[in-house]
Amino acid sequence: MTESTIGEMYDAETYRVLDEAWNSWGRLDTDVIAHMINPGFIGGPMWPAVRQAHAIARRDDGLLVASSGLADPTEWDDAEPTNGYELEVFGISGDLALNSDTLSVATSWLGQTVMTVSNLVAHYGFGFSEMLDRYEIFTIQLDNARLPDEGAQTYLDENGALVVMLGLLDGELPATVPGPLAPIRLVNVKLLTVAEGRFCVNNSMGDGEARHELARRFAEQGGVLRSGLTRPSVV
Repeated sequence: MTESTIGEMYDAETYRVLDEAWNSWGRLDTDVIAHMINPGFIGGPMWPAVRQAHAIARRDDGLLVASSGLADPTEWDDAEPTNGYELEVFGISGDLALNSDTLSVATSWLGQTVMTVSNLVAHYGFGFSEMLDRYEIFTIQLDNARLPDEGAQTYLDENGALVVMLGLLDGELPATVPGPLAPIRLVNVKLLTVAEGRFCVNNSMGDGEARHELARRFAEQGGVLRSGLTRPSVV
């Protein structure tokens, strides 16, 4: 079975279920964030079926950026076909202007954060799904991150690193959608303040318990899936 046949058989249904999910949250843009030259051809990580893009959805109280391509139907040399890495990642914020054009969203801190995580998923592949299976929620550090001045002091450590939490769940979006080859996870990316990031590794309850304690506090705070540069720290 060829890659083109896999796409012909399953692309349309994959795109449909993902579009329905993003449209259930807001209004999905017809335009996507894409590259003139695929980064996979110039030294960047190769996405499962080569295509890599990012979708944008909008509603009155926020803007969503999501990877588009990590779950594309893919044939592997050593395994059965899958919906790519069986996940797409997304971030939500109310900080960006709702009428921001595609380029402005792509270059914003939200767009850049989601794109950075997307490429890490492409680099590590099914390892991300295995981490989610094992831990449910986990944190990763993004080095050399850039944020606007209003968030830099709160969110970037002394080395310019940003910590994000992956895998938080809330009723704003489903945890999975039914891909034609496998369920596709919708994986939230949430910015952690420096204090929250340190709490995950410097605490008396263990890393896993600390992450779930943060999730509990985010639920109390509200806006579980949302990131914002002026959000009060829960630690």
